[in-house]
Amino acid sequence: MDHARHRAERRAAAGWVAIGVGAGALLGAAAVLAAWVVVAGPPWSPDEQVTTAAQPTASLRHDARSSRSDRAQLTTSPPQIDAAPSSGAPTTPVQLLGDSLAVGIVPYLDAGLGNRPLTTDVAEGRGTATMVSLLSPYAATSALTWVVSLGTNDNPEEFPDQAAAVMGLAGPNRCVIWFDVWRVDTDDWINATLEQLAAVNPNLHVVPWHNVAAAHPEWFSGTDVHPSTAGYAVRGQLAVDAVNRECGTSP
Repeated sequence: MDHARHRAERRAAAGWVAIGVGAGALLGAAAVLAAWVVVAGPPWSPDEQVTTAAQPTASLRHDARSSRSDRAQLTTSPPQIDAAPSSGAPTTPVQLLGDSLAVGIVPYLDAGLGNRPLTTDVAEGRGTATMVSLLSPYAATSALTWVVSLGTNDNPEEFPDQAAAVMGLAGPNRCVIWFDVWRVDTDDWINATLEQLAAVNPNLHVVPWHNVAAAHPEWFSGTDVHPSTAGYAVRGQLAVDAVNRECGTSP
């Protein structure tokens, strides 16, 4: 009995020793880990994670601003008109007379004339007879340079007399720039009349709109006589060039 009791006590003591050794090993490992954390610090920082996540957001905002700037630089500008030089440029006024094709060139002609004041008497659908009646009361006191856009809305048989009446109101000392006509079927009659008038009126200068328009069908839709914005810009520049070339600086 004593011998058996002694063996049981030795086994119990050995078990407690084993438990103590295991616990000691665990405590030692925990101590080592704690020391490493103190010395080296944790493998990641919450602040570092927030900073890293915020950087792509800032970059995206910058890229968005750059894209908007790039798109703004690609915005196209309206067609440019060559203005008369500001230094020593003529300042004599110009009068624009005519129909809807005159209405369309107002901004381009005004920009291109530089220091020359521009006044207008223009309306859609206007014919030459109507223009004569409106112009008669003030023709004598109007500008000494006229840009005329008439004939597109006229009857070819009546146009010669009405066009001659315009030149009668202009007189021999006024510089007159007159666009010929581009329209289906009847433009030859109108344009022949203008050429005949120019032959007997040295102060009448005909702008060959017919030839320019015929070379650019992309400006027009079907048989419409009204050009696109690009066409109006060119028409305006033709008027500016003719005024500067033919009418000069003298009133």
